[in-house]
Amino acid sequence: MANTGRSRSGNTSARRTSGTNTKKPARSSSARRTTKKSAPVQQKAPESDSFLKKFASSKAAQPLIFIAAVLLIVGIDLLVSWNKYEMFFKILGVEILIALVAWGVLTLVYAGKKPKSAGAPSEDEV
Repeated sequence: MANTGRSRSGNTSARRTSGTNTKKPARSSSARRTTKKSAPVQQKAPESDSFLKKFASSKAAQPLIFIAAVLLIVGIDLLVSWNKYEMFFKILGVEILIALVAWGVLTLVYAGKKPKSAGAPSEDEV
């Protein structure tokens, strides 16, 4: 094979251009611009999100959240009291009293908002 000074890419491009004229018309650059762009693909929410929603709606969620909250509060109390048990029980007692007062207030507030029965006339109709 004689070296004609051409590279292989030059030979193949010459073959492509000669063959493309007879088989297909060349695409113009404007044809590429007018094509519709595809919409971005929306990814599904991760499975952990649906797992958390399922867990929160289950019957086991409320007791586990309560236990975790109690453990968190006791742990923070231990850290604050620096293992001085007298101070730990004082802090814990104050927190229990605050919780009881808040529960009582919320119970009274929600007891005042009783749902009206469907058959009873409202104050506006009387």
